[in-house]
Amino acid sequence: MHTSKTNQVFLEAKKPSEDLDKHQDQILGYSFRHGVKLSVLSNGITWSFFLPLAEGKWENRRFYTVDILEQDSDEAVSRIIDFLSKENVANGESIKNAEKLLAGKKRSEIIANSIPDAWNRIISEPDSLLIDLIAERTNKICGYQPSKEDLDLFFNRNSNRLLLSPEDEEPTEEEIENVTINKKQNISTTVDMGKIDVPENLKVSEDELVKDIVRTLQSLGGRSRKSQVEEIIWKKREQTFLHPHWQQYVSYGVPRWRHNIAWAKEAAKKKGLLKWPHESGRGIWELTQKGKTFKF
Repeated sequence: MHTSKTNQVFLEAKKPSEDLDKHQDQILGYSFRHGVKLSVLSNGITWSFFLPLAEGKWENRRFYTVDILEQDSDEAVSRIIDFLSKENVANGESIKNAEKLLAGKKRSEIIANSIPDAWNRIISEPDSLLIDLIAERTNKICGYQPSKEDLDLFFNRNSNRLLLSPEDEEPTEEEIENVTINKKQNISTTVDMGKIDVPENLKVSEDELVKDIVRTLQSLGGRSRKSQVEEIIWKKREQTFLHPHWQQYVSYGVPRWRHNIAWAKEAAKKKGLLKWPHESGRGIWELTQKGKTFKF
């Protein structure tokens, strides 16, 4: 589409059977080199809209997707008009609409990723407001005022169960039913919640688990379901994870070995090695381009 012989929008059309993700880098790179602010990639069914000149990684520049088979037709038509009508493109409204939508998307993602962290910080380092609230409610229930020592003991004993794993802010159906790999291995699921000493040779650091995750995904072509990655890591470290320390439940009936893998996955995302859930899909772990070629 042209205005005064200046490219305003790039639209690349593919066959309906084409996987659009394979062509994303191409259209973004071409649009970026030519200074085009808005680009669209479509196979006739799915329409992916990008702001190629926006800040951030390539994958974060997609601000909206229309699927004409899944979305409400009125909503789909309205969005396509917002971004691609001749009038909106000519007067710059299409870019304004796109930037507003992208800004809202980023804001929502930042908030969604920050709330669990805020919760974990409150639980890990409870402030006086939380302490006073619990003490007040306890007094109302039983008539006794708990001491600071009583509350410290409570948090020390229960902080692991109260902390949210980065991947599992809400329990999945699998976790609710407690269907875990350790059941497949016929391991007892009754584990004492007290402190369990673990020998030095059975400790596994977060960095080691990050390596396990990345190397496993590299061997699987860069993308796999969470359960498959966990199962492969389990088989690799089975003799270690059989120790009661690693079988101890820490949240939603999740054993420590799975819980720590989830935290390692979060660390891998922050290092830019894994994609975020809104990019890969819930339950899917996928390497970024950096992760696919990363060597430890």
